[in-house]
Amino acid sequence: MSAAEFQTVLERYERPLLAYARHQGADQETARDAVQETFLRFIRDAPEGKGESLAPWLFTVCRRCLIDIRRKNSRLIPMDTTLTLAAAPDESAGPDTALVRKDDAGRLRGLIGSLPERERELVRLKFEGGLSYKDIAAATGLSVSNVGYLLHHAVQTLRGQFHAPAQPLS
Repeated sequence: MSAAEFQTVLERYERPLLAYARHQGADQETARDAVQETFLRFIRDAPEGKGESLAPWLFTVCRRCLIDIRRKNSRLIPMDTTLTLAAAPDESAGPDTALVRKDDAGRLRGLIGSLPERERELVRLKFEGGLSYKDIAAATGLSVSNVGYLLHHAVQTLRGQFHAPAQPLS
């Protein structure tokens, strides 16, 4: 693999892998370590076909690196429920609109954090990582149809909870 090819892969996948690692509960340093190890393994063991199979291969390796790091550190890392789903601020929107958007994003982060772990991971792979169902299936070991079902269920749950009337505080 040429340096230019590696640079292209690095530029395309470094940020999504870092975001994925962070949302799997890793702190910034651990996320960087996992992504660095992922790219080292990519250089050493890159999949032959690359192309379509590259994204799921990288996310799978990153996931395994995180597991290895957690085992090595022999401590649990709390799940970070932050998710960067807020849209870029609209310059034409007034301060009220920006505030509502920020509140909605915070509420959505909380709702995503309340999903079961598997659904939460799939939502992040789909919407943070930008992976297709096929790529998510390859990265997680689930079938494509199971990924579709679980994502559909997660989105329906989020939609229902997001649009449900607020419960009064007791």
